[in-house]
Amino acid sequence: MVARDRGRLAGRREKGGEKVGRSLLGRAGSRYHLAVDANGLPLELRLSAGNENERQHLLPLIDALSARGLLPREVWADRGYDSQALTQALRERAIEPRISRRRRSRQATSHGEPTREVWRGRQRQLKTRDPQARQRWPIERTNAWLKAKRRIATRRDRKADNYLAFLHLGMILILTRPL
Repeated sequence: MVARDRGRLAGRREKGGEKVGRSLLGRAGSRYHLAVDANGLPLELRLSAGNENERQHLLPLIDALSARGLLPREVWADRGYDSQALTQALRERAIEPRISRRRRSRQATSHGEPTREVWRGRQRQLKTRDPQARQRWPIERTNAWLKAKRRIATRRDRKADNYLAFLHLGMILILTRPL
């Protein structure tokens, strides 16, 4: 005999887990923040809920690198990390920020610049080409290498420590692959 309570079987827990939050599309998810060197080799990793802002994880990631004795001269980041406070904090640490600028909602695009409309949640926004994307390809390639691992691509682990362990294992596999 099985007792049911609102679609859950007795004795089972609610769905979710540690460091899981609703994403823009309304689904539960996690996000990892990755620091790599110029060749795309992973150096440091942080895990967060899917609905947390990326900006609050950049400085702890840099601090974790500096605690290990790795002091970067430059930081290349995408538009999600665009913030005056982050730029100032990086410059105080003697790190030159190379962060792509976000296009503000009412900011006009330059004439002839290619744009396309994308859905962000329930709203449509104009998306423009990022001029610094070519320099950021090592991080995007490393993200693709990590996402190629089936256990990492879709988080099925309830415990954040288990998922983080598989992320670290994926980083080890990337570091040990032959060049």
